[in-house]
Amino acid sequence: MEVAAFIYLTIIFGAVLLGLRLKVSLGLTLTAASILMAVFFSVGFWKVISTFGYTFIEKDSKGNFVTLELIAILFLIGMLELILRKSGTFDRMFRSIGFIIKDSRKVAVFFPIFLGTLPSAGGARFSAPLTGQAAKDLHLPGEKLSFINYWFRHIWEPVFPLYPGVILMAVLSGISLSDINRYQAVYSVFMLIIGWFVAFRGVPKLLKNAESDKHPVQHLVALFEGILPIAIIIFAVLFLKVPLIFSLLIVVLIQLLVYQTKILSLIAYLKEAFSLNIIVLIYGVMLFKNMLEVSGAVTQMVSFLAIMKLPLLVVLFVLPFIVGLLTGIVQAYIGVTFPLLIPLIVASSNGTVDLPLLSFAFISGYCGVMLSPVHLCYLLTCEYFGTDINRVYRYLLLTVPALPLIAWILIKIK
Repeated sequence: MEVAAFIYLTIIFGAVLLGLRLKVSLGLTLTAASILMAVFFSVGFWKVISTFGYTFIEKDSKGNFVTLELIAILFLIGMLELILRKSGTFDRMFRSIGFIIKDSRKVAVFFPIFLGTLPSAGGARFSAPLTGQAAKDLHLPGEKLSFINYWFRHIWEPVFPLYPGVILMAVLSGISLSDINRYQAVYSVFMLIIGWFVAFRGVPKLLKNAESDKHPVQHLVALFEGILPIAIIIFAVLFLKVPLIFSLLIVVLIQLLVYQTKILSLIAYLKEAFSLNIIVLIYGVMLFKNMLEVSGAVTQMVSFLAIMKLPLLVVLFVLPFIVGLLTGIVQAYIGVTFPLLIPLIVASSNGTVDLPLLSFAFISGYCGVMLSPVHLCYLLTCEYFGTDINRVYRYLLLTVPALPLIAWILIKIK
């Protein structure tokens, strides 16, 4: 059965890639892949129907409607972006940003890094227009802009203590979060360096000079006006523990009042912020994730690889990588594979959890997530820039493979 699971998932994954190659909507592609998975893994008809319905009303451990809330979050992000753009706030901010950051390349990476502290898939959609505006004068292709927004947003995930992946890693392993963060900080630094090299190699430094007719205080006010709404959201989510959806809603309402938005403008914003493509995309991703769980496909894949009796380092790489690639979710590969991998690590390390080996497993799965064609941040970024996701791989394949190599070197020099 495990061998069959491996074959089935290979076919399904190939079908997803074929659909993308043929320019079929990813939401529809993943919905079709979910049906194919149900057929291969003999999921009962009523179970399939219930999964289709459950995906709309799925709740997390806190009772929040996951799919509906994500759709609402992305809608509110679109609203906030429209308000700030149409009010001229973004333009004023970018005209003044040269007062502090004079290099357009640094401005382009600042926003995904800044918003990367917000552990939400919607954050990628939030930073995308800012990245695009900041890099406008650099004349970069859409796939390069997609890479910049996607890559630099994710440099925090191996270390930032509010990302659920590292928290779950700490809970399952018994290693303190601070120890994990200190050890894995090297990945974030390396991602920053290699990402900069790949994104801007051959791109000349372009100075952004602030408008000379403005007083420095005016530049600071313009920067403050543009960054404040985003800073309020991040502060509310990270420090006040306000749910992202409520933080966004409050900030959007405040912005509507501040700019005295008229009814006709509000209706236009609502229409423009609504996107059927985004709804279908999110539903397809969530359905695919749920069908992986309902069918038992991932569990059978893990069992297949476990019985292959491969060398430990190969197992620590392959298991998390494949689950990360299939799901595009860090918590998924940690939750599915780490309960199996941690005993193997303990058995090979004189009864203790060896952090370098555990970190190697983490970064292996993380590589799968970063390369996953169903990673929501990746899809939302490419959707915004109108980029074929396959074309962004030319940059990801220059950066992602270096991460497990760094992890392997750390094991060797420990």
